[in-house]
Amino acid sequence: MRCCHWVRNLGWKSHATGGQDQRRCLLILSLACLSGWFDASAAGQALDSSSTGTQVVNVIVINFDPVLKTRNNVRLHEYMKWSDPWQLTDKMIADAKLTSGGYVDYRVVEKIEYDGFTTFRDGFTYTEEAFLHMLENDRASANPGMTSFKWLFRKFDLEAKIREKDVREIWLWGAPYMAWDEFHWKIPGDKIPYQTDNPWFYRPYDIPDIGRTIWIMGWNYERGEGEMLESYCHRIESALALTVGRGVWDHKRNPKNAWNQFTRVDKDFPGQAEVGSVHFAPNSVSDYDWSNTNSVWTYADDWFTYPVLPRKKKLLNAATGGWDGIVNHHLWWMKHLPHNPGTTDGFYNNWWQYIVNYDEAIRSLPPPGATFRKAKHAMYSNQ
Repeated sequence: MRCCHWVRNLGWKSHATGGQDQRRCLLILSLACLSGWFDASAAGQALDSSSTGTQVVNVIVINFDPVLKTRNNVRLHEYMKWSDPWQLTDKMIADAKLTSGGYVDYRVVEKIEYDGFTTFRDGFTYTEEAFLHMLENDRASANPGMTSFKWLFRKFDLEAKIREKDVREIWLWGAPYMAWDEFHWKIPGDKIPYQTDNPWFYRPYDIPDIGRTIWIMGWNYERGEGEMLESYCHRIESALALTVGRGVWDHKRNPKNAWNQFTRVDKDFPGQAEVGSVHFAPNSVSDYDWSNTNSVWTYADDWFTYPVLPRKKKLLNAATGGWDGIVNHHLWWMKHLPHNPGTTDGFYNNWWQYIVNYDEAIRSLPPPGATFRKAKHAMYSNQ
């Protein structure tokens, strides 16, 4: 009875978008107490505060979509019959809200339609004629450089706009060979919580340091919703590897870590799969194998009630599990990210805190043992 009394007095409050999930978690906790496999004393600290609710995240979206003077004055994405970047922007906002249980509320505070091309770090800028010739006739001749974020900040006065409008993210849309990464982020002083030997986790390139963490998503309107989500999911992987994962994403080196456990797949842990990663569903045997019909045992749905993991396996494949195809898989994967109240082992149970609310999350609950030193291995502008 002590345990169930403790559950009733957690003080969780439902909200418009997350109340149902919280009530379901409370029911499971109560059943866990009655069955005797849940230790309330061990978890009391884990659920003593709430980090759910709604997190408003202001965004500036810049669409590099030149009007082609030599092609009847239509925009590049229309001439090439590619995706509409503004429709994809709306999809990203809706997808983030859906998969986070209503926690992520992206709001576009400024839309910029830029009738031109980006400038690279070496000062190169395509003309319309040169870009179309390369795109249509000789893609091997594309400039191998990368868009300059210093130029981007100067060109659009982004530092002032970020401060004025409390912006946390810049979303870029453009064509192939406008040359940016799928995501980029800059932490003040490049001081990451834990050092890592994987430079792809932290990608500051030449983003100016403005004293707050800034994310820059780099999307390509040649592609669709699935590829947009994949870029976003890789951003999630990086943020969680550097926080919950303590800089190590390696199942052999850090097997008991929650992030490393979350990403297990049957290929590496037969009969013990969890949720997997962006490239690997629980039953994938290779990268991007999201439509595999082979059924495997997985604990994936345990993560809906994290930090309580009932350890109830289900025999699933792409069709029965709901992850068939690139869009379905990425939405399924994002939905399984923990987003419950409280803390466990010094980290928020709502992992979305680290994905969209990084500065406040780190400030309010410094990760245990974090050193906050300049990243030794990162994608700096000289790489």
